[in-house]
Amino acid sequence: MEIDWDATRAVLRSEMPERDAAGDDAARRALELLLGEQTLRQSVDYYAELRPARELVRSVLWVLRPWSAMVRCYELAQSPNDIETRRSAVELLRAVADRRALPWISEFLDDPDSQIQLWGIGIVDQLLFSDLVEPGEAEELLKRAEHHENSAVREQAESTRGYLRRREQEAAGEKQDEEDGSDGTSSDEA
Repeated sequence: MEIDWDATRAVLRSEMPERDAAGDDAARRALELLLGEQTLRQSVDYYAELRPARELVRSVLWVLRPWSAMVRCYELAQSPNDIETRRSAVELLRAVADRRALPWISEFLDDPDSQIQLWGIGIVDQLLFSDLVEPGEAEELLKRAEHHENSAVREQAESTRGYLRRREQEAAGEKQDEEDGSDGTSSDEA
């Protein structure tokens, strides 16, 4: 298969006019275009059907984080799809989501199914853990989850808060080490 890189770049430039058609985000979008959005949507369906190579599908979609797959996960997470399909879709979204999925989290927290609620806050946890969103972007969702009726959701929110506190403490410690000197001694001791 020969790739028309100029045409791919032209599409990227039209979709991302404020950014250069290079870098990780552009590369992921280019791969999504080359593979085909329909192919990636069908990959989500394959995963949700609990088929044998679903973990391979998950791994590929995790690397790519294609918007088309995120949207398909969201579509499958909706009623009237059967509950196992809905659960699988939200669980997969946890692995493939980026910040564009944040607006959907409230719906998952409001879902009557406790597993979908838990996978919903799991998406927030994964986005924060992977540095795909800033804590401030997820703050309202974390607050909701901390007061959720589902105890597992509350526990996940608490765990996520703990992770954020540890990360903040580590960053503060590294900053202090930099201010003190790279060898761990303060500038007064040197």
